[in-house]
Amino acid sequence: MSTTARSLNGARVLRAYLTTVAAAGAVVLVYSLVTALRSPLPLAWLALGGLALVLGCFRLRFASVSANISIDDTFLISTALLFGPAPATLSIGVGACVQCWRRKRPLRQLTFNTASLALSMWASASTFFALAGVQPLAIGQAPITPLVLPLLALTAVYFVMNSGLTAVAIALDCRQPPVEVWKKNFRWLWLGYLGAASVAFCLILLVQQRSVAAAAMVLPLLAVFHLTLRATFGRLEDAKRHLGDMDRLYLSTVETLAMAIDAKDDCTHSHVRRVQAYAVGLARALGVVDEASLKAVEAAALLHDTGKLAVPEHILNKPGKLTEAEFEKMKQHVDVGADILSLVEFPYPVVPIVRAHHESWDGTGYPRGIRGNDIPLGARILSVVDCFDALTSDRPYRRKMTDEAAIEILLERRGRMYDPQVVDMFIRVYRDINVAGAETTEHREVLQKITQSRQPDPPPAAEAGRETSASAGVLAFVSLARVASGDARVADVLALCSQLLVDMTPRITGAWYIPNAARDVLVAVDAFGPAAAALRGGTIAMGERLTGWVAAQRQPIVNSDAALDLGSRSEGPLASAQHCVSIPLVCGDALVAVLTLYAAEAFKDDTGRLLQMIAPHVATCIAAAAAAPAPSDARVPADKAPAGAAAALRLVAVR
Repeated sequence: MSTTARSLNGARVLRAYLTTVAAAGAVVLVYSLVTALRSPLPLAWLALGGLALVLGCFRLRFASVSANISIDDTFLISTALLFGPAPATLSIGVGACVQCWRRKRPLRQLTFNTASLALSMWASASTFFALAGVQPLAIGQAPITPLVLPLLALTAVYFVMNSGLTAVAIALDCRQPPVEVWKKNFRWLWLGYLGAASVAFCLILLVQQRSVAAAAMVLPLLAVFHLTLRATFGRLEDAKRHLGDMDRLYLSTVETLAMAIDAKDDCTHSHVRRVQAYAVGLARALGVVDEASLKAVEAAALLHDTGKLAVPEHILNKPGKLTEAEFEKMKQHVDVGADILSLVEFPYPVVPIVRAHHESWDGTGYPRGIRGNDIPLGARILSVVDCFDALTSDRPYRRKMTDEAAIEILLERRGRMYDPQVVDMFIRVYRDINVAGAETTEHREVLQKITQSRQPDPPPAAEAGRETSASAGVLAFVSLARVASGDARVADVLALCSQLLVDMTPRITGAWYIPNAARDVLVAVDAFGPAAAALRGGTIAMGERLTGWVAAQRQPIVNSDAALDLGSRSEGPLASAQHCVSIPLVCGDALVAVLTLYAAEAFKDDTGRLLQMIAPHVATCIAAAAAAPAPSDARVPADKAPAGAAAALRLVAVR
């Protein structure tokens, strides 16, 4: 059944329910009117009903639902005990009509409120007299003790019917389970009904004792009780309003982070917004009504790609199939994203959904390989809608598919990758889920600003030339690791690497810092570039400046201020150096060197990435050379590569 059909069916059910309650209430009111005209002491019950009508203006309203409690319940229950069900039913019916008219309620609400209150009072009062076996107490006195249990029954029936009828109406209107609506909004109102019944019982006792003055003394207590409830429930409403504001702020923060992640990936702009709309709509269609579960799906849909912050952009935006190594890197985004989000104390289970949204129904997914119902329902929903939106969106390596073609793929993977029940429901409802409004104008403007703030791509021709040169340089370094012999010296390795670095990144100055454990310093044993002489032989204490920090933390630094590393050497030949890249060279668990480069212009993102790719190979060569015995043949000058060595490496690199 489509969403539109279900909406129409729900509207018909609600209309039928309201009509039934109104009809039953009308019957009860007519019966009560006929009965009340024949009841004794009409002036007395009219006076008590009028007092209840006046006090009905002082109601405790609750903004969260269409419900309120009033001080008039005390006098309505008193009317029922003294004069019987009919006068009390008539009084509460008239009071409900007047209050709805004063507040300009729609006719449908006036009719329902009047009928539901009349039914509740008539049923509860009839229950009291059926259990007590007495006549109305204004006609004849009765023993007090046997009336306690019937009074409790009256209170329970009045509370359950009054709140229950309203809860069912709200549930049908909001498409939620009636019990959940009642538990959430009405369960805690029993205290007001019990208090009203207790005060009414006290009034009855005093009336039977013919102590009108004592009965009047009860009225201030009733006012105090009403004011106490008003203050208590007012604080509850304020707290609930504050929680709602915080929840909206929470979701706004989540959406802002999602937009930043969305902008990082050129291929998936607005993807998370569409996935969110599909996921929440599908969750509702599958019968998820718990607010915490729905919010968990909503937040997880926005944040399921958080881990892509740790995936290099050249992998995210690669216009072609990923290599095995690149796919392994891409797979890490699931655990990375879940670990990042686990630091946020979400009030609903977001992290399990994010961590499992790439799991498969048959257990062949990642990262945990769980299967079937062990996968959270939110993750099963997210995996289906994530796949569908990806298939129906443009990618650099293919045009978007039609909805029909994407559905065919979902059916092919049904029972293997995806939960069959989730797939079947999605196919039934996806056309009725509004994803066109998922991306607001404000969202598009912010996304555009984030995207425009990124560094523009260089011209295609120049980029191709640089990529070719850089790739050749990487291959040369790999070749260096393969051909390094046991009698090579550290100086030989550094000289060859310097030569290739100059080819890869011209117009830069760099230095190779080797750790001196005895002195706890780093020594620039070799340097290259225009200002090499100013760097060679210099020392930096371990942990100090940029190079020392990189050595101590074994973490790279890209495009930092060169002056922070050069210190007093930032003048003279190195005066033009504005930017610095420092890469740790680690072999196993040992730091063997730090490579630091200085340039006048900012380094490209590719430069830092390529240097980090090179680092393990160079570290292996340096470590092997440092561990090798001193060569027995003629030594090669440390400041110059052996003639033809670089060319030999190039021959190896291009084969």
